[in-house]
Amino acid sequence: MAISLSEFPPSDLASFLRLCDGEWLTVRSRFQLQDGGDDNAQPNPPAGAELEASAESAIQGPFGGDDPGPRAAVPQEQWHDSARGALLVAYLEPVEPDEPGALLVTPPALDSRPGTPQRLHFQAGGGFARQDEAGNAQSQGSWELWSDGSLELTQAGTDAVVRERIWFTKPNLRLRSSVECRRDGSPARASFSSEIRRVSRPAP
Repeated sequence: MAISLSEFPPSDLASFLRLCDGEWLTVRSRFQLQDGGDDNAQPNPPAGAELEASAESAIQGPFGGDDPGPRAAVPQEQWHDSARGALLVAYLEPVEPDEPGALLVTPPALDSRPGTPQRLHFQAGGGFARQDEAGNAQSQGSWELWSDGSLELTQAGTDAVVRERIWFTKPNLRLRSSVECRRDGSPARASFSSEIRRVSRPAP
């Protein structure tokens, strides 16, 4: 996908989503914030979600499924782990002309199993819906494009809220941060991803 510098930084959601289109090498660090003083606390295993559904929250982050990393082996280090992989994002043109469009997100392979694609459909009114590959509804949330050019996605569950912020420092460099907080305001989990777009070499 050719990126025009005249379109950077994106000023509206449709332009932002188009800029997300491509193959990204993502390097992600994940932090377990709850029970920080308990060395026996176990991180949740990767479950194909940006902030995987837990027994407490049962919600997933919108850019789910990009954590192929295993659990930490040393108990004292189980509060943190990191991993890398290829995240595929395809922009889908909107059906209605006044809508911003959608994204088809395919996470990295996990344990030699290919990632399961999911669709994020964005509405002009500030909402989005996440669907599985078959089109079944998974969750809903809200979006806000801030004046600094970052996109914030919010999903609320029964016991927790996940907020993910995405921004570009360059057309081919994208950063993401996600924080899950319980309803009482206490933090549960967080992650930070640095993503570099894979660009094909021009033909000789």
